[in-house]
Amino acid sequence: MDTKLRDKVLTASWMILLTFGLSGIFSLLSSGYTPRQGLLALYVLSGTGAFIISLFLYRRIPVFTYLEPRLWSFYYGYVPMDIRFVIFTVSAIITVYHLRDMGYLFLASFLAYGKSFLATGLLLTFTLMQGKSILNVIRRQDTMRVNLRNSLTYRGAGILKDAFANTGIALKTTFVLGVMFASGFGFLAVLLAHGTLIIYVLLFAVVTIPTLVVVYRQVGYINQITDYTTALVEGKMEPDLPNRGQSVGAVLARNINKLKQGVKMSQEAQAKSERFKTELITNVSHDLRTPLTSVITYAELLKTPGISEETRNDYIDIIDRKSQRLKVLIEDLFEASKMASGSIELHRTRVDMVQLLQQSFAETVNSSNDSELDFHFRVPDVPVYAMVDGQKMWRVFDNLLGNILKYSLEKTRVYVTVTSVSKQLAITFKNISKYELSENVDDLFERFKRSDTSRHTDGSGLGLAIAKSIVDLHDGYLNLEVDGDLFKATVKLDTAD
Repeated sequence: MDTKLRDKVLTASWMILLTFGLSGIFSLLSSGYTPRQGLLALYVLSGTGAFIISLFLYRRIPVFTYLEPRLWSFYYGYVPMDIRFVIFTVSAIITVYHLRDMGYLFLASFLAYGKSFLATGLLLTFTLMQGKSILNVIRRQDTMRVNLRNSLTYRGAGILKDAFANTGIALKTTFVLGVMFASGFGFLAVLLAHGTLIIYVLLFAVVTIPTLVVVYRQVGYINQITDYTTALVEGKMEPDLPNRGQSVGAVLARNINKLKQGVKMSQEAQAKSERFKTELITNVSHDLRTPLTSVITYAELLKTPGISEETRNDYIDIIDRKSQRLKVLIEDLFEASKMASGSIELHRTRVDMVQLLQQSFAETVNSSNDSELDFHFRVPDVPVYAMVDGQKMWRVFDNLLGNILKYSLEKTRVYVTVTSVSKQLAITFKNISKYELSENVDDLFERFKRSDTSRHTDGSGLGLAIAKSIVDLHDGYLNLEVDGDLFKATVKLDTAD
């Protein structure tokens, strides 16, 4: 005989023996067999023997290979885990009841016993298939987790959790549903019980109708919000939504109004960025072309035969100055690019900020012989320390002092003040500008933005942008203030003990 066919026959025999065996064992649970106690005892003993033989066969043949076919496993896998447990429990209880009653049927009628045996065998097979499938899922933890997440209980708990995330909304919704259900059941009560119509009409007018009015008002508000958001998506900036009260619609309207303001600010910032981008290209082209044109022009002039040595030296000096101008501009461009990308590494040490400021002043201001500015320093008599990168912070002071030298009105005073309060250091620079300043100080931090809009002075327009980036990297901030022609820059940093 073919091995597969033999195993199928043995599996069917095993199911018959198991059904008969379990029916004999469960017959002991029945209390209706006392008149023929001897025959019942024989049935129980035969069933016990059949159960022992079925256990022996179970160890010899692959029973569940044929009891759990692939098609069954495929479709049964789509059933949620909790529903599987319910079906398994119900089928197991029904099977036990049938097994318990089979002994009585065996004593009463052989035909009834045969029908019951067939039905109970199918029920037992169905129950075993479910139990084996559930057991396979439980043994594999990864599959068990997936099945638990897909169960109706887990999903229902998630729905309730989301619903009661805002308890007020959930309770209001539950109240509305309760009123609707009560109205429906109340109508049935009116039909079944006489004398309740007046009470029903009174409650309907006092409770149900006001509830419906509130619900439809909120629905109308939601529709208004939907139309409003549709208009926003289409790019129409409508007036703010009304948002009186603390209802769900009012809270939603307030949030949408805030989002609209954020979108509006983002659009304005984007437009501003596009404008500065255009200015950036124009300014870079201008600042690079001007010294480069001079270098090329005077280099060509050097090739002219018969020029005097003095003229040649003048040309060389001009080429050197313009080359240095190009070098500074390119270095500033690289520095600004590194600052913007955050690729600058700081080497912090404990630095006396007063001494660093004085050194920067000595190198930047005192080296400028043509300065007609009157500098006034107000600094503490004791050192003020901060954990900074000395070279980078020197660059901040150099840029700020350099701007003062270039853009201050001649023969005016410049005040430099250092104060230390509550573990915070403040270094303030005040000067009078020779050019009209924009009231929007944020523009001054933009790259290539210069107070000298006609560009008569040297400078890349990157100084303040670089200084601000360096201060930001030190967890401080650089603040600018403009009051008419008075320009004030303040650097604030945390002090070190």
